[in-house]
Amino acid sequence: MANIKLMIGTVYGNAEEVAVACAENLNAAGHQVALLRRPELSDLLAADTDVLLFCSSTTGQGELPDEMLHLYLQMKDACPPLPQLRYGLIGLGDSGYEEFAGGPKMLNELLFELQLKCVGIPLYIDACDTMDPVAAALTWLDAWQQQL
Repeated sequence: MANIKLMIGTVYGNAEEVAVACAENLNAAGHQVALLRRPELSDLLAADTDVLLFCSSTTGQGELPDEMLHLYLQMKDACPPLPQLRYGLIGLGDSGYEEFAGGPKMLNELLFELQLKCVGIPLYIDACDTMDPVAAALTWLDAWQQQL
């Protein structure tokens, strides 16, 4: 089983609700999960990190929420390549805005640049199409866990 650090970036709490449900599911499957509501670069660089799972909403302007933006800027400025780390990404957004899931997509690009290995395909949940983001995330999570 994996030691998973679940990094949360939320504006109104939806991403946190999704992250908590994912953490409960992962713990029930035997993984060790640390929920990080204010993730720091040191959390990524810690020796006990096996897998990262990012769960972030998007601001109205297509940006990352403050706590995830803080981590993003730390990674952009001071993070070495991390080819030994694997990650997953759940991005929440609203296609009614011009930059649908812009922040999570920007984060995914940076993770690729830093050579982290994406497990599966990132999930982008559209609030216009999905009434229950938790259910959508848990369906994706089942397939994601099998690829770990």
